[in-house]
Amino acid sequence: MFPVLLEFGPLRLFGYGAAIALGGVLTFRVMWLRRARIGLKDDESYWALLNGLLLSGFGGGHLLYLAEYARPGTPEFRQYALSLSAGYSVFGGFIGASLFVVLFARWKKIPVLRLADTVFWCALFAHVFGRLGCFLAGCCYGRPTSLPWGITFHDPRAMLPPSLLGVPLHPTQLYEAVGNALFAAALWRVLRASDEGRLAPGLVVAGHFAAYGAMRFALEPLRGDTLPLAGALTVGQGLGLGLLAASGAVLVWRRRCTPSC
Repeated sequence: MFPVLLEFGPLRLFGYGAAIALGGVLTFRVMWLRRARIGLKDDESYWALLNGLLLSGFGGGHLLYLAEYARPGTPEFRQYALSLSAGYSVFGGFIGASLFVVLFARWKKIPVLRLADTVFWCALFAHVFGRLGCFLAGCCYGRPTSLPWGITFHDPRAMLPPSLLGVPLHPTQLYEAVGNALFAAALWRVLRASDEGRLAPGLVVAGHFAAYGAMRFALEPLRGDTLPLAGALTVGQGLGLGLLAASGAVLVWRRRCTPSC
């Protein structure tokens, strides 16, 4: 839609990067306000958490994207390997951030599930802006549609095949942005109930995994950039099922957990 928002000579403000930056600033503010609730005792711990999440989330997301879409030695691999404007898989971000949250909680001796609830609520909130960035960049595009709300891309710099320029497409990026916003609103109430002691920790992260996994599974047939996995199943659907399984695992862990975990 708007892969480049502004240009000043050789300088460019990319739509994807701008959306990610805005979402990041707002998300970091929420996490800063909740730092005491998740057991962070000093500012250094907050910044260690933040930097670790950025590295693990974006690193995991970038690596999985390369594994899915670009083979070493191909032009796509060279294009995306060092790109900061594209090349990210949300599922890889889940994996990287989840591993870091567990390690960080053990290191700081704070409850894993309470930390995970805040981190993954913030991730869900940030994902709204991430999908808006995808919409601006033209990545994660939908299949052609005749529905009245189909979106047409005209900028040749948009990250979709040239053959789809000028063709009405499902706005799958906006479908996910709206879905994530609704999930975030619902899970905020759950997070507040956990803060007040009315619910045990763990429901937010489990709810996030289940909601996004189910939504992604349902929306995959509308996407135009899917990769086959097995039969009619796509890679995205397989990873969505993996998130649903992870949600179940969190719920089992939550039931067996002591208050300290």
